[in-house]
Amino acid sequence: MPGLFLLLALAFSLAFGGAGVVEKVLPNGVKLIVKETKGKGIVSGVVFFRGGQHGEKKKGETHLLFTLLLKGSEKYPSSYDISLPFENYGGYIYSSSGDDFSEIGFATRVEGLEKGLDVIKDVIERPLFREEDIEREKKNTIVSIRSKRERGMEFAMENLRKLTYKGTPYENSPLGTEESVKEIGRDDLIRRLSELRRGGNMVVSIVGDVEAQKVLELLERTFSDIEKGLISLREEENPINESEIVRVKREGTQATILCAFNAPPRTSEDYFTFKVLSSALGDGMTSILFRELREKRGYAYATYAFYPTRISSPRLFSYIGTSPEKKEEALKDMVSLIRDPELTDEDVELAKRKIVGDFLLDHQTRLRQAWYLGFYEVMGLGWRMDEEFPKRIEDVTTEEVRKAVSKYIDPYHCVVVEP
Repeated sequence: MPGLFLLLALAFSLAFGGAGVVEKVLPNGVKLIVKETKGKGIVSGVVFFRGGQHGEKKKGETHLLFTLLLKGSEKYPSSYDISLPFENYGGYIYSSSGDDFSEIGFATRVEGLEKGLDVIKDVIERPLFREEDIEREKKNTIVSIRSKRERGMEFAMENLRKLTYKGTPYENSPLGTEESVKEIGRDDLIRRLSELRRGGNMVVSIVGDVEAQKVLELLERTFSDIEKGLISLREEENPINESEIVRVKREGTQATILCAFNAPPRTSEDYFTFKVLSSALGDGMTSILFRELREKRGYAYATYAFYPTRISSPRLFSYIGTSPEKKEEALKDMVSLIRDPELTDEDVELAKRKIVGDFLLDHQTRLRQAWYLGFYEVMGLGWRMDEEFPKRIEDVTTEEVRKAVSKYIDPYHCVVVEP
């Protein structure tokens, strides 16, 4: 396996242009990360804001805020005006918000970077938040919330959140609830932006065919006016102590089963072990759940497992879609496989290869490279984790995975969505 890792490391270096990373922290706390690449004059970046759902006074206000940021600012009064400086160079700008952080990302040509940063500066410092835009996006958000009921997996996750994340910022999806979204007003958006737009909350990551020092100077001019400050994040484990199954009725012909199990926090050495476990259990047609539940027992339309990186309340999830008459056996057997997966060395090695391969393939664009650098930094793991991750996965052993299963997995929370 060392030979495999050397080949992967070489591929990693080639994919990333083989260049180093330069970092700088501004006096107001904004963290700047710049990586030089060599290519055809493309540059991408992501501005991260710690927080996500943490500290929201009205659920869904952060998601609505980041949707509205790209609808108009004082200098760029429409979404057209905001997008044009990027699209002039074949690029784009986007915004999104999740559980633990929000982001504004972009791609452009090098010659469009200064103008693009001017757009982002105006968007986060002087957004318009027009009442007509607010009302329209609130209606769109409510439609999105309602549409989750039509999709079995998303409907199951909405109900599982209420069970396994009860009392935490993750109890609802970042969209919020219909009731909470209706109550959000312009003053709420202004307040929330002022809470998140603080130097200690922000990480700016740039990757492209640029000179790092020149870009750092440009970034400093762009973000030096941001106020100091840091949002408080609740980092709690909130473990599952007793098994519980919730059953929810929904029209349809398929049963959806989604379960959550205790998992290690992102700062634990077992974090990497569980990434391997999750892949071995439910990543692709060679995974244990697919082989056992779909191929051998014929339960599943689809089945998989995933272990998202979270600030708190870490969970391993497993999913299966099956016919209503098979749901009880499918639930029992899926839980049994998660608790005792009978992992082989081949399962673990294949899982590690899949993780590292997917990781490298997802770094093919400068935007994704910038995203990963900023993601690891904003999640408290440090941007160097982007370089270390493949090796940390490669070092995981079968015995470590088996021990981690025994250490963390026993009680569970499950939601069964049935006709």
